[in-house]
Amino acid sequence: MKYTYEEIESLAASNSDLNVSNLDEAYSYCKKLATSHYENFPVGSVLIPKHLRKYFYSIYAFSRLCDDIADENLEIEKSERYGLLNQIENNLVLPSSSLQTPILKAVVDTTIRTKIETTDLIRLNKAFKQDIYFHHAETFEELLDYCDYSANPVGEMILKLFDNNNAEAVAYSDDICTALQLVNFWQDISRDIEKGRCFIPSDYLEKYHLDCNNLSYNIVNFNVCMNQLYAKTEKLFEKGINLLYLVKNKRLKFELKLIISSGIRILEKCRISEDKIISKRPALNKVDYIGIILKSLTL
Repeated sequence: MKYTYEEIESLAASNSDLNVSNLDEAYSYCKKLATSHYENFPVGSVLIPKHLRKYFYSIYAFSRLCDDIADENLEIEKSERYGLLNQIENNLVLPSSSLQTPILKAVVDTTIRTKIETTDLIRLNKAFKQDIYFHHAETFEELLDYCDYSANPVGEMILKLFDNNNAEAVAYSDDICTALQLVNFWQDISRDIEKGRCFIPSDYLEKYHLDCNNLSYNIVNFNVCMNQLYAKTEKLFEKGINLLYLVKNKRLKFELKLIISSGIRILEKCRISEDKIISKRPALNKVDYIGIILKSLTL
Protein backbone atom coordinates (compact mmCIF):
# COMPACT_ATOMS: atom_id res chain seq x y z
CA MET A 1 0.00 0.00 0.00
CA LYS A 2 1.33 3.44 -0.94
CA TYR A 3 1.24 6.07 1.77
CA THR A 4 2.34 9.68 1.64
CA TYR A 5 5.16 10.46 4.02
CA GLU A 6 2.71 12.41 6.18
CA GLU A 7 0.37 9.40 6.41
CA ILE A 8 3.20 7.07 7.38
CA GLU A 9 4.46 9.53 9.97
CA SER A 10 0.94 9.79 11.40
CA LEU A 11 0.47 6.01 11.62
CA ALA A 12 3.87 5.60 13.28
CA ALA A 13 3.16 8.26 15.87
CA SER A 14 1.49 7.83 19.23
CA ASN A 15 -0.74 10.82 18.54
CA SER A 16 -1.53 12.31 15.14
CA ASP A 17 -4.17 13.50 12.69
CA LEU A 18 -5.29 9.87 12.22
CA ASN A 19 -6.58 9.63 15.77
CA VAL A 20 -9.29 7.21 16.83
CA SER A 21 -11.35 7.80 19.93
CA ASN A 22 -11.72 4.21 21.13
CA LEU A 23 -10.56 0.62 20.67
CA ASP A 24 -13.52 -0.36 18.50
CA GLU A 25 -12.51 2.25 15.94
CA ALA A 26 -8.89 1.12 16.13
CA TYR A 27 -9.77 -2.53 15.50
CA SER A 28 -12.17 -1.55 12.69
CA TYR A 29 -9.34 0.32 10.97
CA CYS A 30 -7.14 -2.78 11.20
CA LYS A 31 -9.90 -4.99 9.82
CA LYS A 32 -10.40 -2.69 6.85
CA LEU A 33 -6.68 -2.69 6.09
CA ALA A 34 -6.36 -6.47 6.45
CA THR A 35 -9.37 -7.38 4.31
CA SER A 36 -8.67 -4.87 1.53
CA HIS A 37 -5.04 -5.82 0.85
CA TYR A 38 -4.34 -8.42 -1.82
CA GLU A 39 -2.64 -11.58 -0.62
CA ASN A 40 -2.29 -15.03 -2.12
CA PHE A 41 -2.63 -16.53 1.36
CA PRO A 42 -5.89 -16.30 3.34
CA VAL A 43 -6.06 -13.31 5.67
CA GLY A 44 -8.35 -13.41 8.69
CA SER A 45 -10.90 -15.68 7.09
CA VAL A 46 -14.20 -16.57 8.70
CA LEU A 47 -12.50 -19.72 9.99
CA ILE A 48 -10.81 -17.65 12.69
CA PRO A 49 -13.26 -17.53 15.65
CA LYS A 50 -15.01 -14.17 15.82
CA HIS A 51 -13.73 -13.33 19.33
CA LEU A 52 -10.12 -13.70 18.11
CA ARG A 53 -10.48 -12.17 14.67
CA LYS A 54 -9.84 -8.57 15.71
CA TYR A 55 -6.52 -9.54 17.29
CA PHE A 56 -5.57 -11.33 14.08
CA TYR A 57 -6.40 -8.17 12.12
CA SER A 58 -4.29 -6.00 14.43
CA ILE A 59 -1.23 -8.25 13.96
CA TYR A 60 -1.72 -8.20 10.22
CA ALA A 61 -2.18 -4.41 10.13
CA PHE A 62 0.98 -3.91 12.18
CA SER A 63 2.94 -6.19 9.83
CA ARG A 64 1.46 -4.55 6.74
CA LEU A 65 2.32 -1.04 7.91
CA CYS A 66 5.93 -1.94 8.79
CA ASP A 67 6.35 -3.87 5.55
CA ASP A 68 5.00 -1.00 3.48
CA ILE A 69 7.33 1.46 5.22
CA ALA A 70 10.32 -0.77 4.49
CA ASP A 71 9.36 -2.02 1.05
CA GLU A 72 6.85 0.13 -0.82
CA ASN A 73 7.66 3.77 -0.19
CA LEU A 74 11.13 3.69 -1.71
CA GLU A 75 11.15 7.39 -2.55
CA ILE A 76 11.56 8.07 1.17
CA GLU A 77 15.19 8.05 2.32
CA LYS A 78 16.35 4.82 3.97
CA SER A 79 17.33 6.62 7.18
CA GLU A 80 13.87 8.16 7.45
CA ARG A 81 12.13 4.82 6.93
CA TYR A 82 14.41 3.19 9.48
CA GLY A 83 13.61 6.00 11.90
CA LEU A 84 9.87 5.46 11.42
CA LEU A 85 10.22 1.76 12.25
CA ASN A 86 12.18 2.71 15.37
CA GLN A 87 9.41 5.15 16.28
CA ILE A 88 6.79 2.42 15.92
CA GLU A 89 8.87 0.06 18.05
CA ASN A 90 9.30 2.67 20.78
CA ASN A 91 5.55 3.28 20.87
CA LEU A 92 4.82 -0.41 21.45
CA VAL A 93 5.85 -0.07 25.09
CA LEU A 94 3.40 2.78 25.76
CA PRO A 95 0.02 2.09 27.42
CA SER A 96 -2.76 1.48 24.91
CA SER A 97 -4.81 4.26 26.55
CA SER A 98 -2.12 6.81 25.66
CA LEU A 99 -2.10 5.84 21.97
CA GLN A 100 -4.55 7.41 19.53
CA THR A 101 -3.30 6.09 16.19
CA PRO A 102 -5.39 3.03 15.18
CA ILE A 103 -2.82 0.32 14.38
CA LEU A 104 -0.64 1.02 17.42
CA LYS A 105 -3.61 1.33 19.74
CA ALA A 106 -5.10 -1.98 18.55
CA VAL A 107 -1.89 -4.03 18.51
CA VAL A 108 -0.77 -2.82 21.94
CA ASP A 109 -4.20 -3.72 23.30
CA THR A 110 -3.75 -7.15 21.69
CA THR A 111 -0.56 -7.69 23.72
CA ILE A 112 -2.54 -6.85 26.87
CA ARG A 113 -5.55 -9.10 26.21
CA THR A 114 -3.77 -12.12 24.70
CA LYS A 115 -0.59 -14.13 25.19
CA ILE A 116 1.07 -12.22 22.37
CA GLU A 117 4.01 -10.21 23.68
CA THR A 118 5.63 -6.93 22.67
CA THR A 119 8.84 -8.88 22.04
CA ASP A 120 7.05 -10.85 19.29
CA LEU A 121 6.29 -7.61 17.46
CA ILE A 122 9.81 -6.24 17.99
CA ARG A 123 11.27 -9.46 16.61
CA LEU A 124 9.10 -9.12 13.51
CA ASN A 125 10.07 -5.47 13.13
CA LYS A 126 13.74 -6.45 13.03
CA ALA A 127 13.18 -8.13 9.67
CA PHE A 128 11.59 -4.98 8.24
CA LYS A 129 14.61 -2.99 9.37
CA GLN A 130 16.84 -5.51 7.62
CA ASP A 131 14.79 -5.04 4.45
CA ILE A 132 15.66 -1.35 4.34
CA TYR A 133 19.38 -2.02 4.46
CA PHE A 134 19.22 -5.19 2.38
CA HIS A 135 21.97 -7.76 2.87
CA HIS A 136 22.25 -10.52 0.29
CA ALA A 137 22.24 -13.88 2.05
CA GLU A 138 25.47 -15.78 1.49
CA THR A 139 23.95 -19.20 2.19
CA PHE A 140 20.57 -20.90 2.44
CA GLU A 141 21.08 -21.14 6.22
CA GLU A 142 21.48 -17.37 6.39
CA LEU A 143 18.22 -17.02 4.48
CA LEU A 144 16.55 -19.27 7.05
CA ASP A 145 17.87 -17.02 9.80
CA TYR A 146 16.19 -14.04 8.16
CA CYS A 147 12.91 -16.01 8.01
CA ASP A 148 13.17 -16.54 11.76
CA TYR A 149 12.44 -12.83 12.10
CA SER A 150 10.38 -12.06 9.00
CA ALA A 151 7.92 -14.99 9.09
CA ASN A 152 8.13 -17.27 12.09
CA PRO A 153 6.90 -14.74 14.70
CA VAL A 154 3.58 -14.49 12.83
CA GLY A 155 2.84 -18.21 13.16
CA GLU A 156 3.96 -18.22 16.76
CA MET A 157 1.62 -15.32 17.57
CA ILE A 158 -1.30 -17.16 15.97
CA LEU A 159 -0.54 -20.21 18.12
CA LYS A 160 -0.49 -17.94 21.17
CA LEU A 161 -3.92 -16.59 20.23
CA PHE A 162 -5.23 -20.15 20.32
CA ASP A 163 -3.24 -21.11 23.44
CA ASN A 164 -1.50 -23.80 21.40
CA ASN A 165 2.10 -22.58 21.58
CA ASN A 166 3.97 -25.55 23.05
CA ALA A 167 7.56 -26.13 21.89
CA GLU A 168 6.74 -28.90 19.40
CA ALA A 169 3.90 -26.92 17.79
CA VAL A 170 6.11 -23.82 17.54
CA ALA A 171 8.87 -25.81 15.80
CA TYR A 172 6.48 -27.13 13.14
CA SER A 173 4.86 -23.71 12.78
CA ASP A 174 8.29 -22.22 12.12
CA ASP A 175 8.83 -24.77 9.34
CA ILE A 176 5.56 -23.77 7.68
CA CYS A 177 6.13 -20.03 8.06
CA THR A 178 9.67 -20.29 6.74
CA ALA A 179 8.42 -22.28 3.75
CA LEU A 180 5.74 -19.65 3.06
CA GLN A 181 8.34 -16.89 3.24
CA LEU A 182 10.61 -18.75 0.84
CA VAL A 183 7.71 -19.27 -1.55
CA ASN A 184 7.13 -15.54 -1.42
CA PHE A 185 10.79 -14.93 -2.31
CA TRP A 186 10.64 -17.26 -5.31
CA GLN A 187 7.28 -15.91 -6.43
CA ASP A 188 8.52 -12.31 -6.20
CA ILE A 189 11.81 -12.70 -8.09
CA SER A 190 10.63 -10.34 -10.85
CA ARG A 191 9.49 -7.69 -8.36
CA ASP A 192 12.61 -7.93 -6.22
CA ILE A 193 14.86 -7.50 -9.25
CA GLU A 194 13.19 -4.12 -9.84
CA LYS A 195 14.04 -3.16 -6.26
CA GLY A 196 17.66 -4.23 -6.63
CA ARG A 197 17.25 -7.30 -4.44
CA CYS A 198 17.81 -10.99 -4.90
CA PHE A 199 17.03 -13.72 -2.36
CA ILE A 200 18.82 -16.52 -4.19
CA PRO A 201 21.76 -17.17 -1.83
CA SER A 202 25.18 -16.11 -3.10
CA ASP A 203 26.65 -19.61 -2.88
CA TYR A 204 23.89 -20.88 -5.21
CA LEU A 205 24.55 -18.06 -7.66
CA GLU A 206 28.25 -18.89 -7.63
CA LYS A 207 27.68 -22.63 -8.00
CA TYR A 208 25.46 -22.16 -11.06
CA HIS A 209 27.32 -19.18 -12.54
CA LEU A 210 24.33 -16.87 -12.23
CA ASP A 211 24.14 -13.11 -11.91
CA CYS A 212 21.17 -11.50 -10.16
CA ASN A 213 21.39 -8.59 -12.59
CA ASN A 214 20.92 -10.95 -15.53
CA LEU A 215 19.32 -14.21 -14.38
CA SER A 216 18.12 -15.01 -17.90
CA TYR A 217 21.72 -15.19 -19.18
CA ASN A 218 21.92 -18.91 -18.34
CA ILE A 219 18.39 -20.33 -18.39
CA VAL A 220 19.36 -23.99 -17.98
CA ASN A 221 21.44 -23.32 -14.87
CA PHE A 222 18.78 -20.96 -13.50
CA ASN A 223 16.12 -23.67 -13.70
CA VAL A 224 18.40 -26.26 -12.05
CA CYS A 225 19.26 -23.80 -9.28
CA MET A 226 15.64 -22.89 -8.60
CA ASN A 227 14.51 -26.53 -8.61
CA GLN A 228 16.99 -27.21 -5.82
CA LEU A 229 15.62 -24.28 -3.82
CA TYR A 230 12.05 -25.41 -4.50
CA ALA A 231 12.93 -28.89 -3.21
CA LYS A 232 14.32 -27.45 0.04
CA THR A 233 11.17 -25.37 0.44
CA GLU A 234 8.98 -28.42 -0.21
CA LYS A 235 10.76 -30.37 2.53
CA LEU A 236 9.93 -27.63 5.03
CA PHE A 237 6.24 -27.93 4.11
CA GLU A 238 6.40 -31.71 4.48
CA LYS A 239 7.90 -31.40 7.94
CA GLY A 240 5.63 -28.55 9.06
CA ILE A 241 2.44 -30.42 8.12
CA ASN A 242 2.90 -32.33 11.38
CA LEU A 243 1.55 -29.21 13.09
CA LEU A 244 -1.94 -30.31 12.01
CA TYR A 245 -1.73 -33.23 14.45
CA LEU A 246 -1.01 -30.87 17.35
CA VAL A 247 -3.58 -28.13 16.73
CA LYS A 248 -6.62 -28.54 18.94
CA ASN A 249 -8.98 -26.00 17.40
CA LYS A 250 -10.73 -27.46 14.33
CA ARG A 251 -11.26 -24.07 12.70
CA LEU A 252 -7.60 -23.15 13.06
CA LYS A 253 -6.65 -26.57 11.73
CA PHE A 254 -8.64 -26.03 8.55
CA GLU A 255 -7.28 -22.48 8.20
CA LEU A 256 -3.78 -23.97 8.39
CA LYS A 257 -4.72 -26.55 5.76
CA LEU A 258 -5.82 -23.74 3.44
CA ILE A 259 -2.63 -21.75 4.05
CA ILE A 260 -0.35 -24.76 3.56
CA SER A 261 -2.25 -25.84 0.43
CA SER A 262 -2.00 -22.28 -0.95
CA GLY A 263 1.73 -22.20 -0.34
CA ILE A 264 2.28 -25.60 -1.95
CA ARG A 265 0.21 -24.59 -4.98
CA ILE A 266 2.16 -21.35 -5.46
CA LEU A 267 5.39 -23.32 -5.19
CA GLU A 268 4.09 -25.65 -7.92
CA LYS A 269 3.28 -22.65 -10.12
CA CYS A 270 6.77 -21.26 -9.57
CA ARG A 271 8.25 -24.60 -10.67
CA ILE A 272 5.98 -24.77 -13.73
CA SER A 273 6.87 -21.19 -14.68
CA GLU A 274 10.56 -22.12 -15.00
CA ASP A 275 12.54 -19.11 -16.31
CA LYS A 276 9.36 -17.10 -16.98
CA ILE A 277 9.39 -16.33 -13.26
CA ILE A 278 12.23 -13.89 -13.95
CA SER A 279 9.83 -11.53 -15.69
CA LYS A 280 6.35 -12.49 -14.47
CA ARG A 281 5.04 -13.23 -10.98
CA PRO A 282 2.94 -16.41 -10.71
CA ALA A 283 -0.49 -15.81 -9.20
CA LEU A 284 -3.40 -17.96 -8.10
CA ASN A 285 -6.59 -18.06 -10.18
CA LYS A 286 -10.11 -19.42 -9.56
CA VAL A 287 -9.18 -22.93 -10.65
CA ASP A 288 -6.25 -22.87 -8.24
CA TYR A 289 -8.49 -21.81 -5.37
CA ILE A 290 -10.90 -24.67 -6.06
CA GLY A 291 -7.97 -27.07 -6.07
CA ILE A 292 -6.66 -25.59 -2.80
CA ILE A 293 -10.00 -26.17 -1.08
CA LEU A 294 -10.19 -29.75 -2.34
CA LYS A 295 -6.61 -30.44 -1.27
CA SER A 296 -7.34 -28.93 2.15
CA LEU A 297 -10.18 -31.40 2.66
CA THR A 298 -7.79 -34.32 2.24
CA LEU A 299 -4.55 -32.89 3.65
